[in-house]
Amino acid sequence: MVPAGVRCTSVVTGDISGFCEISIPENALGEVVHVPRRKHHDPLILQLVTKIRSVAGRDDALARLLLDSAGETLRLLIRDTYTTAPPPEPERDTLPPSARASIVEFLETSLESDIHLESLARLAQMSVATFIKAFRAAFHTTPYQFLLDRRIDRAKTLLSSTRLSITEISAAVGFSTPNHFATTFRQRVGLTPRDFRRGR
Repeated sequence: MVPAGVRCTSVVTGDISGFCEISIPENALGEVVHVPRRKHHDPLILQLVTKIRSVAGRDDALARLLLDSAGETLRLLIRDTYTTAPPPEPERDTLPPSARASIVEFLETSLESDIHLESLARLAQMSVATFIKAFRAAFHTTPYQFLLDRRIDRAKTLLSSTRLSITEISAAVGFSTPNHFATTFRQRVGLTPRDFRRGR
């Protein structure tokens, strides 16, 4: 079994010899690492190759089915016996500037939506657990607190610069009810939304 690009030399003894060479495209085996096997005799592969060689010159339907079946069995056997999965790449645990910018933009344009951690982690191409750690390291807060700060900041802007009702502003910044919005706003700002607007 010779991986692609590897030189191979064989020594044959005796008066008569023969060989059958079968080439398998690298991409047929998938993302794998080839395991070197020297001086290895594989009786099952020998039987499959012998069968493939015996029908290779035929053009009937049965021969074609045999070739397809034996070829697929050979491919799977080689993958199972002569390859191994490459070691997994370590998951990135930091948010590069481009990912940070994408996340902030996504949050800013989705404040009225129900945002899930899975969506943010997918945007950063991370698992949820890794994303939470990376987010805290990058922004020094949790995704939830960051989103809440952005929603309250947007609410302040809307209260100061528009004539939207408290109910409309509550929906515009992603709160499920006006009461929830008013309670959270007061906890973060120290004033109710109505008092904040009056003070402006």
